[in-house]
Amino acid sequence: MLRWIVRCDVFNSWGEFEVQIRINFVAESGEKAITLYHHLKLHPWAATFPAPGTSLPAEPEIPNPDNAAKLGPVHSWQYDEIVFNDPFQSFLNLLTTHPPTSLPKTSKKPIPFHTSNPASLEGTRKGGVPEFTSTMEKEEAERLEEARGKVIKEQEKWRGILIEREKELERLQKLASKE
Repeated sequence: MLRWIVRCDVFNSWGEFEVQIRINFVAESGEKAITLYHHLKLHPWAATFPAPGTSLPAEPEIPNPDNAAKLGPVHSWQYDEIVFNDPFQSFLNLLTTHPPTSLPKTSKKPIPFHTSNPASLEGTRKGGVPEFTSTMEKEEAERLEEARGKVIKEQEKWRGILIEREKELERLQKLASKE
């Protein structure tokens, strides 16, 4: 596991950046070094303010630096994974003799947020370093399966419309050829 913590006491603006990370493996692995890019987000997505003319909170937005400073530090987490499709045998032996630590079933730490899951934004207000759990993995799989089902239903709907329109086109072409 690669852990990398960036701390910044002073900031002038918000932004999103690509950070280049180079990973060198032990010589016994036989693997070449890997360079990957990690997307770093430096802005407080958890901040919500009332929508104009209402008392209901609006969509999360980026506040100005003065308001953000009052909200506390900005936390942003992203899970990256390296997959070795066809590793050298020596490296495979090295990996299988030291299996990864499994995810805990439940977390005592805040949930890492993701913009596709707005409910996770609440956890970022609590502070602390998040912990990925097997429950979160199951929930993500359920969300993906639900989204997949919606896509299939939408495809079937449009396929039905297309079939109807093609039949209508065929009928009109036959009618036009008779005249």
